Amino acid sequence: MVALTACHQNKSLPAEQENVAVAAPSEKVKPLTEEDDSLPEPHHDIAWDQIEVFHFSQALINNKVPLFTNRQRFETALGVADSVRSTENEDICGSQFDEDFSYFYKDGSTFELCKDSIACEEFILTADHFVTCDKITFNRNTTWEDMKKLFPKAVRQAENEGKTDMLTLRDSDSLESASSVQLYFENGKLVRIVNFIPC
Repeated sequence: MVALTACHQNKSLPAEQENVAVAAPSEKVKPLTEEDDSLPEPHHDIAWDQIEVFHFSQALINNKVPLFTNRQRFETALGVADSVRSTENEDICGSQFDEDFSYFYKDGSTFELCKDSIACEEFILTADHFVTCDKITFNRNTTWEDMKKLFPKAVRQAENEGKTDMLTLRDSDSLESASSVQLYFENGKLVRIVNFIPC
């Protein structure tokens, strides 16, 4: 009696065991070629002290006036501001001045105006305005490919991060500087230069 019961129980398997998947016949696998078997080159980050420098404080607009200058010299070379806006009661994250300042706008570019001093925050390149720095001219025809020749380490780091539209450079030979210069590209061409100051 015991034997018959045991035999009967063996015939009714649990649901999990009844739904066991059967492996499909394997496909023919082609052997790997040398090209298939090669691993991608590893990306090695470039140390910050190895990134090239864009001396922002020494750069000139149209070879005439520095990006850091006084109001009189700026307006003599480029004309008066399109508009000036106070930053009073605004929560400013990072600024080039320790004192209160106003935003000074000219031809799409943004400057900070403190008393009689002007410092560029964001420079927009136009058909009429370009920047020179360390004897290099940066204009709307400057390309990402040009950057590979001028700043190869910074470009390699940007591409390591998957970027081809923004390049970050040191703004000073001093490694103590926390700020940087960011070059922005659209369709492979330079459109603006930003003096980035962290909070």
